[in-house]
Amino acid sequence: AFVSASAEAIFDPVTLEGRSDLVVGDFPKETTVVVVDPPRKGCSVEFLEQLNEYKPQRVVYMSCDPATQARDAKYLVSYGYEIVSVQP
Repeated sequence: AFVSASAEAIFDPVTLEGRSDLVVGDFPKETTVVVVDPPRKGCSVEFLEQLNEYKPQRVVYMSCDPATQARDAKYLVSYGYEIVSVQP
């Protein structure tokens, strides 16, 4: 992620990994991209609501289960996010 961020001329990238309820901090919403890679059961409703409250600029959602990804995408779209691309 750091190499890609540097290649895109993004300055001072910060990469964090861990439980979502412990990672979200005082990052500027306007420039923050949240990458979500949930387990097969998808994201919890509580996490999706927390993500909606935080409102990062962009959400990148990776999934091994299209059904739960579609379910979670409905939440994200209802929160005002737009699906830009999907790749199997």
